[in-house]
Amino acid sequence: MIRIVNSEEDILKVMVVRGIVFIEEQGVDWEGEIDEFEAESIHFLGECDGQPVAAGRLRLLPGGTAKVERVAVRPAWRGRGYARSMVEAILAEAILRKSLKFKLHAQVYLEDFYASFGFQRQGGIFSECGIDHILMTREDI
Repeated sequence: MIRIVNSEEDILKVMVVRGIVFIEEQGVDWEGEIDEFEAESIHFLGECDGQPVAAGRLRLLPGGTAKVERVAVRPAWRGRGYARSMVEAILAEAILRKSLKFKLHAQVYLEDFYASFGFQRQGGIFSECGIDHILMTREDI
């Protein structure tokens, strides 16, 4: 089950997932993971039997662009469709909020995953928090 976060407890659960995946597993620094956009973002939480297992974030940018960010699934729950459900929920909320342009910074190995949602690679590889990423965009105009 994926839902929009609406409490302090839910934010803590989101941060647990992101901490496990990005900080512990991928070695991202705390300062790189928790940023100045937390308060203005719409956070999403995926749970299984009360356990926080997936997280994601939507940031609405000027000009009607929506940025998909911080999609993470704890290792033990990967391969069960949580990442796909998370991206679907984030995109659906962005569309409800009238976004027609979307972008994200994908870790390189996830290019095909995001392409399955209609995202297309733009440009070359760049480093973000010491991890290779690519810019991907989608327009529903």
